[in-house]
This record gives sequence, structure tokens and C-alpha cells, in this order.
Amino acid sequence: MYSYSNPYNYSASYQPVYSYYYEDPYYSSLRQPINLGTRWEVEESGWRAVWTRRGNSNVFDGRWTREGATPITAVLRVNVDGNFVCISRRNSSDGNNCQYVGRIEGNRIVGNNICNRGGGPWTATIFREPLTPDLGNRWVVEESGWRGIWTRRGNSNVFDGRWTRPGATPVTAVLRMQQQGNQVRIERRNSSDGNDCTYTGRIEGRRVTGNYTCEQGGGTWSATISG
Repeated sequence: MYSYSNPYNYSASYQPVYSYYYEDPYYSSLRQPINLGTRWEVEESGWRAVWTRRGNSNVFDGRWTREGATPITAVLRVNVDGNFVCISRRNSSDGNNCQYVGRIEGNRIVGNNICNRGGGPWTATIFREPLTPDLGNRWVVEESGWRGIWTRRGNSNVFDGRWTRPGATPVTAVLRMQQQGNQVRIERRNSSDGNDCTYTGRIEGRRVTGNYTCEQGGGTWSATISG
């Protein structure tokens, strides 16, 4: 059993976890006093891992890689008391479940782990910036009765847009996107109708909603991201 007074002391080497342990990944009976960030980059026994947080929960999805070895995946539940951390790794694709303990200092963690097979020291770096959503390859946009298709140029932040509306001449423009977390700001320039615009919005999954202002007019807009 983990002891918060001494995080490196166990009275038992391994505690079984039942199948219902992860049925509600967003539930936690413990508040997390330290910002757990959005992802952790971990090193342990020659393996490198990325642990990605599920929303604002204390559950992470981990993926470990090492040259010449089959990648490993697992689910991790993180509990914090002060600057001590205790982590249960379960559903490991290699069958090797583990328990981690460590001390958080700023954005760094140092500790030890014990597994069904083996164990040893581990370290991690916590990244606390918001995750930046994928812009996809194609946006289908609705705004003020117009339907737009915005097509991305490669992996850049530049899109080519084309808007249509029954009875109206199609409009084309070039769009440049800037992201901060899930917030997006889009500049529409070189509009074929001369009506340049600025869009702001919030990305939630594959949907975007927001407002826009133009040299002439403005309003609300929404988009669906694909690709």
C-alpha cells in the first residue's frame, strides 16, 4: 500500500485492480492540488513514453516506445497529495501492470516504480499548455446563409475558401489561421467580392463555433472539421 508520508514505502508490492476501475474515467474522489497538465513525457528503463490526459480528469492514456521493441499502451490513474504522486498503470498491452510513486518539483517528476515484472527509477516532464486541436484538411462552414468549403494547403495554417449561396455569385478567398489552445482566429483576405473578414471561434472536437466581422457585415459562423 502506498504511504504518502514516505512515497517510496510499500507494505505490499502489488494491489489488484478490478475490471470496474476505469468504467468512469472522469470520476475521481480526490481533488488534484497540482496542475496535471495535458501530457507527460516519461523515461523509464530505456523506454520513452507519452502520457496524454483525458480532458480534466486524473486518467491518462500512455504509449511507450523503445527501439526494436513492440510499443506498449496502458491506462494510468494519477493521484496527488501535496507534491507526492502515486500512479496506477493498468490494462498494459504487455500485461505488465505497474505502480509509480514520485515527487513533483515544478514541471519535473522523479521517482520509482514497481511492476508485475521488474521496476526501477522513472522521470517525467509535465507539459501544461493547452492541447492544440488538429486543423484537419477540410472545413465545411455555415455563415449568414452562405456555405463555405475551406481546403487546407498541405500542413500549413493557410486554407483556400469557396462560399456558395443559391442565386449568388460564388466567393473565393484565402484564410490564415492562428491557434491558442482550442481558440482560433482566422483572417480572410483577397476576397473575390472585396469583403475581407476576421473570424474568431472555439474548437470543440470536430466542431467550431464563433463570430466574425467583415468590412461589410458580420455575424455568427460554425464549421465541421474533417480529414
